[in-house]
Amino acid sequence: MIRYLIPFLLAAQAQAGELISTGVGLVRSQVVTSREVQMQNLLEVALYEKAAKDKLRILALDSKAFAKGVQDALLEAVVSLEAQNFNLMQISADEIKFAEKQALKVLKDNRQWKELQIAPRELESALRRKLQAKKFIQFRAESSILPVTDAEALRYFEENRLKFGDLPFENFKENIKSYLSKNQVEKRLKDWFDVLLSKYQVKNLISEM
Repeated sequence: MIRYLIPFLLAAQAQAGELISTGVGLVRSQVVTSREVQMQNLLEVALYEKAAKDKLRILALDSKAFAKGVQDALLEAVVSLEAQNFNLMQISADEIKFAEKQALKVLKDNRQWKELQIAPRELESALRRKLQAKKFIQFRAESSILPVTDAEALRYFEENRLKFGDLPFENFKENIKSYLSKNQVEKRLKDWFDVLLSKYQVKNLISEM
């Protein structure tokens, strides 16, 4: 049903120029709406991106940016749920108040943010979820770091010799080790995300259209 409803709403939005909310994802039986995705995206930009005011806009529902926003919102939801289930990464009232102050400093005069009509409790819940998810991801990333040995770095150097020209391995060793370590962390995080998306029976309805 929803996959047939979304194109209709997209057309209605284009004609009327109004923000229309519809279901774009499921976390178990909980519906994630396009309005929630827009709210989470605006909060993400306001809190964590440079030159935020240039990026503070509602995403077109048929855009790649919105599709990414849906995936990000679903992932944020399941990471936060996982933290709650294990009673990890508690967020204090002071942390939420500080984040709210920072976000509203950027968003207070934004017309599209005002159109979302975010209630105070809704904003508090969204900020708690976002802060909890980010704190948990940072913890998982830090705990996923394993030292890369000189031998592993040398093997990468030799397998990709053409990238490094005629300079010796020692010139690149530390950079290679840093690169390999980062790749390992990203892979472990991706594997963890995949497990969570399956565990919480996540469905991205946009990707099924």
